[in-house]
Amino acid sequence: MKFKLLLILLTIIGMRVFSQSGNAIAVVYGTANTFVDIHGSIGDFGYNNKTGTNFGLIYTKKITKLLSIQTGLVYSDDKAEENSILPGRAGINDDGDLKIISIPLIAKFTFFKYLFGDAGLSIDKEINYSGNYLSLDQSGIGFEIGIGGQYTFSHVTVFVNPYIKDHGLAHFNSKEGFNLLENGFKFGLGYSF
Repeated sequence: MKFKLLLILLTIIGMRVFSQSGNAIAVVYGTANTFVDIHGSIGDFGYNNKTGTNFGLIYTKKITKLLSIQTGLVYSDDKAEENSILPGRAGINDDGDLKIISIPLIAKFTFFKYLFGDAGLSIDKEINYSGNYLSLDQSGIGFEIGIGGQYTFSHVTVFVNPYIKDHGLAHFNSKEGFNLLENGFKFGLGYSF
């Protein structure tokens, strides 16, 4: 319920901001290495590093020449591989997919015309959480930080954005303690209007 109310609120704010000038919309695609931080949990299990992909639509509102605010909708398909030495399961690696929809709220600082830094929060909802031993409910508040380069000609912008993201800054499910971390690159093509 909290997620739905927050989604409605962000949509209303986005529509209000969208009605002003200095807007841009971009399609993004990214690839990432994923890592599960188990916070020093003791046990006979662990997670191997895997990969993931993400894509989405990002809306940018220019506030000043140097500062912009970004929001949108991003879908991530991240992989996690749990390994265990439990009796009867020793050496077994189980693959899992974490399908997450994120609504970012990112501050973007542009400097030297072609470079930028960005950082902010995201509201994440894991849409395929099953509750089994391999599943890592990553629904909650995440944090993202990155740097990047961009080139604009006329109304079209292309950019690349190396980033690091922690999906588990604050979990909606308070008993979940593992964090999915991503580090990777986002590539985008945008249009300013």
